[in-house]
Amino acid sequence: MITQISEIIHKWTGWCPNANTMKIRNFGNPGGDFHAGTPLAKTPVPSGTDRSGMPRGGRYDHTQRGTLIIGAVGAAAVFLLASALWFGLNWIPLIVLGILLFVLAIMSTLTVRVDKENLRIRFGPVGLVRKSWPVSEITLVKTVTNSWYYGWGIRVTPYGPLYNVSGYEAVEVQLFSGKAFRIGTDEPEALKTAIEKARTENKTHTQNWEDQ
Repeated sequence: MITQISEIIHKWTGWCPNANTMKIRNFGNPGGDFHAGTPLAKTPVPSGTDRSGMPRGGRYDHTQRGTLIIGAVGAAAVFLLASALWFGLNWIPLIVLGILLFVLAIMSTLTVRVDKENLRIRFGPVGLVRKSWPVSEITLVKTVTNSWYYGWGIRVTPYGPLYNVSGYEAVEVQLFSGKAFRIGTDEPEALKTAIEKARTENKTHTQNWEDQ
């Protein structure tokens, strides 16, 4: 039972409480291993872009890990596993562990996708919480820094809803309707560029269609 739980945590987060190796899923290096004590390789360009810094194939796709959320839930899971080994399994730790795994499933990551039609976000590996906006409705996008007390998850701020899993950097998106929202990201410039490029392509496509 404990081994199965560890495997589930490892599958969702890339981190295993019973090992010193974790898998890093990277578009440029699928299946690569990271061993404890090994220096992290620096990526020369943002992960959602090509070597020129522009979105790959006209589409931006990037997933950010919620390191604080994963760390907190992981530490709690290790404590529960240790308690189970010491005192034996019972229903209460299993229920709490199930709740923690559910939190990981819905809030441990934030995936942002941009194409010439839509800006989309999805929380967690299972994608239970997701949002989408047509790029044709976007009038302005800019990089911003959130205050520390805005927190993580889905938050209400003076600048509209905030969707964030880690850090303080974000892009603020304003719509023609006057509404605005913020998307937390660890590569704000790349995301801003992707949205602006999508807006331009969408506008050009619409004009060409109207001229026909």
